[in-house]
Amino acid sequence: MKIANVVYEKELVNHTRVDYVNYFSGATEYEKLDRSLPTLYVGWSFMKASNPDNQIIQNADILKKKIITNELYWECSFEESKSSHVKGVDGFVNLAPQFYFQPKYQYVNLDPVFFQIVDIQGLCDVLPKEKDAVLNFKREMLYILKGNKITGVDLKMYAFFKFDIDEIISEVSNKSARYINDQDGQMYINQYKIFPNFSQLKRYLVVIFSR
Repeated sequence: MKIANVVYEKELVNHTRVDYVNYFSGATEYEKLDRSLPTLYVGWSFMKASNPDNQIIQNADILKKKIITNELYWECSFEESKSSHVKGVDGFVNLAPQFYFQPKYQYVNLDPVFFQIVDIQGLCDVLPKEKDAVLNFKREMLYILKGNKITGVDLKMYAFFKFDIDEIISEVSNKSARYINDQDGQMYINQYKIFPNFSQLKRYLVVIFSR
């Protein structure tokens, strides 16, 4: 799945391309891109020339690489600044998962103490009845996706309070459009190889695998 755009005119120096980014070579207007994905323009002059009618870009501050939070950024071309170019392009690509996932999805951890959950029925009462997807990570965590909300259920914590874990899994997975069981964690490992710098990857796996 693609989660970011990088638009450039000249070679991206010392940058190893990643599969989760759309790379566009040559002048491309921001309005013609998928604006639901965070976007980086490489080259100040190039970005301006590519978007002559976009007032947000034309009025952008050259001293601020962030034009729209989590949505639009710029970085120097190699000719404009060698050190900034190399660090900045890689920096954006590494942060792209954060820019893409965090603004789109709310995460809530259903701590049984904080939410005063005393039994499995009480847990089910605070979960959505219909679920887009459920991810079971190694019988340690359940991640429930409904719309733009992800709910985490820490099975190890519930086991500590003597809840029946098998019953929780059965009840939570009920009425889910998709149930994903990462029994040995291999699915997570495969995605970690793609997103090694994304510290909150686990909670968003349910989004990735529900696509």
